[in-house]
Amino acid sequence: MGIISRGIGLAALGMVAYDAHYLGKVKSDLYASEKDASSTGYYLNNSMYSDSMSKVQERVRTLSFTTELDQMWKRFLNEPIGYIKGFTSMLVNHAIPFALGVGALLAPKTISKVCAGGLGVYGAYQFLKNFFGWGTPPGLDKMM
Repeated sequence: MGIISRGIGLAALGMVAYDAHYLGKVKSDLYASEKDASSTGYYLNNSMYSDSMSKVQERVRTLSFTTELDQMWKRFLNEPIGYIKGFTSMLVNHAIPFALGVGALLAPKTISKVCAGGLGVYGAYQFLKNFFGWGTPPGLDKMM
């Protein structure tokens, strides 16, 4: 039974890691895109409005805008930040299966079996909740 409970724990940690990695990839792109859009909007606004009729200042502002459009280093720095935010948020979201999975994998035999049983109960609850729609807020089922 010790090998089975450790296998269950490893499977649970694998599923949590899979979900966390997926959300990390999604948030990575989303976060970098939001930062790029915000920065580009700032430089566009700066290039469009001038407080003087100076042609030199206009060219400098236009150059700063086109340089902002051509840069990739900010995205390179923002993607890892977004990935870490997405990955850790999913770990927090899956705190119960993560903790039970670590317990089933690393704890002594008795505690490992209890954690594996907890994972079974948690998995059954999640399956019933998501498959049959239990826990859906009232009124949403009437919309379909």
